[in-house]
Amino acid sequence: MDIGTILLIVTIVVGIIDTIIMIVGPRLKDYETISYGLSLFGWLSSTGAVVWMAVLLFTDQFQYVYIWQVTSTDSNLWLKLSGIWAGQSGSLLFWTFLSFTMYFLYRFVMNGYEDDVIVSRASILMVFQAVLIAINALLADPFRVFDGIPPNEGLGLNPLLRTFWNLVHPPPVFIGYALLLVPFSIKLAGFTVRSEDRKSDPIPVMERLSSSTTLLSWIFLSIGIVVGGYWAYIVLGWGGYWAWDPVETTSLIPWLLLTAYYHAKPILKNNDVLRDSLLVFGYVTVVFATWVTRSGILSSVHGFATTIVSMSMLLTLLFNLILASLVTVVSGYRDLEDDEDESEDSDFNWREMLSIGDLRAFTLKIAFAGLLIVIAFSVIGVALPAVINLQMHLSGVGLDDMVAIGPPFFWLGFYVASFCIITSAFYCMGTSMISIKKKNLFVLVLVVIGAALGAFSFFTDIPAPTGYWLANLLVPLGAGAVAYMIVVFARLMIGKDTGTFTMRKVGRVMLHLGMVMLLLGVIMSENVIYESNQGYTEDDIVLIGNDIWVQVKDINLLYWNGPDDFEMQVTVWVIEGTNVVGMGVTSIKAYLQWGMVAHTVYVQTTIMRDVFIALTGFTQVVPGQYSVSLHVKILPLVSFVWGGSFFMVAAMLPIMGVELGQLRRTFREKSKHLYDEVEPIATE
Repeated sequence: MDIGTILLIVTIVVGIIDTIIMIVGPRLKDYETISYGLSLFGWLSSTGAVVWMAVLLFTDQFQYVYIWQVTSTDSNLWLKLSGIWAGQSGSLLFWTFLSFTMYFLYRFVMNGYEDDVIVSRASILMVFQAVLIAINALLADPFRVFDGIPPNEGLGLNPLLRTFWNLVHPPPVFIGYALLLVPFSIKLAGFTVRSEDRKSDPIPVMERLSSSTTLLSWIFLSIGIVVGGYWAYIVLGWGGYWAWDPVETTSLIPWLLLTAYYHAKPILKNNDVLRDSLLVFGYVTVVFATWVTRSGILSSVHGFATTIVSMSMLLTLLFNLILASLVTVVSGYRDLEDDEDESEDSDFNWREMLSIGDLRAFTLKIAFAGLLIVIAFSVIGVALPAVINLQMHLSGVGLDDMVAIGPPFFWLGFYVASFCIITSAFYCMGTSMISIKKKNLFVLVLVVIGAALGAFSFFTDIPAPTGYWLANLLVPLGAGAVAYMIVVFARLMIGKDTGTFTMRKVGRVMLHLGMVMLLLGVIMSENVIYESNQGYTEDDIVLIGNDIWVQVKDINLLYWNGPDDFEMQVTVWVIEGTNVVGMGVTSIKAYLQWGMVAHTVYVQTTIMRDVFIALTGFTQVVPGQYSVSLHVKILPLVSFVWGGSFFMVAAMLPIMGVELGQLRRTFREKSKHLYDEVEPIATE
């Protein structure tokens, strides 16, 4: 048996023993010390398994099937490193390492509190979840060797993955997944005790650890999603950064739940079960996303083939879904009973939550509702066809004609949610420059203009400004929100608005500015003003938009060994008016060994629009002369997508600094104040 497999088995066994010891608890002498040592041992063995995988990759040990699949002797260092998570079994091994890292981090921070009910139950949940991921990794068999004579050369990564972006896209996503394990376990463990026990004497360091890991998870998931979209747009040439692919959509759902959680905090501050269930089910959807990727029952450009891991991950998903649902429902029902017993002293009032209240609170509820809408559309759009296809698969029916829900369904939920979020942005961030009455009038005017544009484009099919009437409803509102948030941000930075200047306040303004920029950019760019697929010969120049031209300067067939083994490059110019504003190369390459074709696109970018050019095919006109097919798109405001994403992530960094500072303080003082409340440091 290989050393990597041994280390993985040791990790699982140690985790199971640790789980049992934590369950038995005080009936064992020095159980805290033993369990803490096991958490360290489990982390070291999982680390050793990943390190061993890296050693095999960097030393080209092609007798291992996984190594043969993801690397070759001509792969550079960063390609070999990305091989750790590039394949199914490697990614599960990497996630196992991260999960045990999070568990040991939790035990390190909470060392000394093991006799607390919530702390101990969270430990049990966390290590058991890590064991489940490790079991899936073991079933994927990352250290399996070839039978017979091993190959002398590796197959290497899929050509689409042989890029720097494969090094920087998956790790943030997996780190975000693993970080979410901490609040999931803490909050679900809290649901197992009564409300007064959760709220009466909270442990400061545990609360801070949960808060910090939640925020870090949001940041890492944001980075992973944005980098993945940019990779698809710039490198892979899929024609866009987002296609509502099942794997894309399921990776978005945990991020949406975390975002909804931050909106729910002020709305549901007196009902922690409803509020914190967003974190609990955020981790459940992480497992759901992993299963979707590995099930093979949904058509996706990201998915793996159906294997034994497909069923083991499904069982993991069902276990977590049932566990989270039962514990959450029972806890919520018990809290309702307690509230009825307390009658007038009840902590939670449904009428208060559903009431309009002040305008800012009401619009916050509208934004929260919008997020719940897009979450519901995303879950239904993926889960429904997944269940249908799974039933077909279990019935022995082939999956040649898999059921799928198309992008129009998801866009409907997105547009409804965008209206809610953009409208609320006007009221979440205030400025003394404009009164509330004038602001209401301003928003109303934008809505009326949008309605007029939407109706005009619906009845005339004339782009105004996009070709989709529902998007046109939101364009004036989105543009107005961006302008408004820029003014709010500028006045805050120069000290024109009243109130204390704090980094947290700056972060909030940047976050809202980034959100409305992102939404406006998506609304505009996903409803293309111009798109064509047509043939070009050398020196052809074609008008593609308002005084924007594309010229083919050079067509170069680099080699041709048949229809499954060739490479063609085309040099293109983008001309605006009389000036050449962009020169680049777009190419198409067929890989015989992989039976696939890859595209390299050229994108000429300005603040207001992108010109996207992809070579999709070619034919020979006469010997030595070719006609090429170019897919050309003008995408307005794509820069707002990337700029808005940057602002959102950057906005969270100062807030993250505050969170980590508070975590560090509570950790340093916990030995003096084990169960005493630590004075919170100012967050403003």
